[in-house]
Amino acid sequence: MRNLNQLDFILTSPKSDNDFERYYQFRWEHLRKPLNLPLGSERDPLDTQSFHSMVVNQENSIIGIGSIQPADNNAMRIRYMAVNEAFQRLGIGSAIIRELLAYARQNRLSECWLNARSTAVGFYQQHGFEVIGEVGTELAVPHFKMQTSLIG
Repeated sequence: MRNLNQLDFILTSPKSDNDFERYYQFRWEHLRKPLNLPLGSERDPLDTQSFHSMVVNQENSIIGIGSIQPADNNAMRIRYMAVNEAFQRLGIGSAIIRELLAYARQNRLSECWLNARSTAVGFYQQHGFEVIGEVGTELAVPHFKMQTSLIG
C-alpha cells in the first residue's frame, strides 16, 4: 500500500473476496454499464492470471482500477483501466499505469500493449505508449492498439 503524493488515496491490490467483488462492481459500473452491457460482462477468464491494481480513498471506496495480464511473445496487456470521473486528472490513472508497468518489468517482460479507447490515446502517449494501429470498434467504442517497450 502506498500513499499517492500527499493525497488521501492508497494504491493497493485487491486481496480478499470482498475486495475483488468491490473491484468487479467498480469495473462494471465504469466500463460496462455505460455501454449497456450486463452484469458479469466485467469478468475476464484471465483475471486469475492477472495483476490487479486499485486506488481507494479514506472511506475505502474504490476510485480507480487497472489490470495487466499475460499476452503472447514475452509481453503483457493492460486492460480495464478506469478512474471515477470525479477523481480524474489527479494522477490516479498515472499511478495505476506506473504500477502495472513496474509489475511487467519485474517479470522481465520486454513489451506491454493495450487497446485504448480513442478518448484515452493521449493519456497513454504521456506514459510512453505509441499507436501501432487501429483496432476498430470494440464494444461499440473506437479503439487503437498501443504499445511500449519495457527495455531501456
